[in-house]
Amino acid sequence: MNVIAVIGSPHKDGPSARLTLAAVQGARDAGHHVDVYYVGDMNIRGCQGCEFCKNNSKDCILNDDLKPYWEKLHAADALIVSAPNYCATINGPMITYLNRHYCLINAEWKPRIHAGIKVLGIFSQGETDKEKYMDAYRWYMADFENRDMVLQDIIVHSRRGDGEVTPEHELYKRAYAVGNSF
Repeated sequence: MNVIAVIGSPHKDGPSARLTLAAVQGARDAGHHVDVYYVGDMNIRGCQGCEFCKNNSKDCILNDDLKPYWEKLHAADALIVSAPNYCATINGPMITYLNRHYCLINAEWKPRIHAGIKVLGIFSQGETDKEKYMDAYRWYMADFENRDMVLQDIIVHSRRGDGEVTPEHELYKRAYAVGNSF
């Protein structure tokens, strides 16, 4: 099984990154191949709305660091996306990443990727009320579901409420278990 993990936090040791790496470890322990992308280290341009993808039924024409990602995504069985919450929503680089998935819808507005890719969303926030921004997280994950991916879970970490992410932490174990179940 092929799994892709996309880490949207600029903090490689932050809570969303740690939880994502727990899911990655779970997937690897289950024998799956995992590719990890750190969005903060990538050159990702925003969608230009050029319609090349729609008119040619192809992946995005932009030549940036997402180019190899598209090929891997078409062969993926699972996708893990994670992001911190900035200003009551998903951080900007992960919104740009999400918008680039526009190319996975054809001219008839049908998904242009195989159905059934499992998807896990991991988010971190400062707010202790984990439901406060859940609408933003559901909105974000719905875009993947609109491409016939299957939502496995949404994990939310509160820096002020949940504390440090360690292997003993309940959320760490939950992320590991989801990754291990792919």
